Amino acid sequence: MRSILRRFSRRHTVVVAYLALFAALGGSAYAAVTVTGTNIKDGTITGRDVRNRSLDVSELSRKAVGSLKGKQGPAGPQGPKGETGAPGAQGPAGPQGPSGISGWGYTIAREQVKANGFTTWSVNCAAGTKPLGGGVSTFPLSNGVRVIDSAPATTEAGEATGWAVTLYNQSSVAVSGFAWAICANVTS
Repeated sequence: MRSILRRFSRRHTVVVAYLALFAALGGSAYAAVTVTGTNIKDGTITGRDVRNRSLDVSELSRKAVGSLKGKQGPAGPQGPKGETGAPGAQGPAGPQGPSGISGWGYTIAREQVKANGFTTWSVNCAAGTKPLGGGVSTFPLSNGVRVIDSAPATTEAGEATGWAVTLYNQSSVAVSGFAWAICANVTS
């Protein structure tokens, strides 16, 4: 071995290079040792032994992560109201509602009632409408005119179509009679 050292001593740079190589290989073998949890005794590692920000939450147990949470603070102020979105699609039609009355109005028919005579006439509602009520009046007012009949006008089948009246004029002067009917759309 001495002869080898003599040979290398003449070449100083080669010796230094071999010494550096030897030191580097020896250092690598030392650094290759890995420390695991089985090599560490419980309770020997403290917070001082762990470098700040060197552990991620994913490396901690659930129990450890849960212990990091503090008490919930008070609620903050309510934020501004958000924008109103576009209206949704129209839903399906609802069930049929109860029967009702709409579009009501009245119709009048005038007839001349002769002196000492009877006159019968009727006033009919527009197509699709039904009579709700009716009546009769005269002009000029006369104590000698009597109402003989004031009732719904009906077809032979019994369907109401308007209002029918009969007046008897006992006076010696003709008067005007007015029959009227209140008509409306009726759903059932």
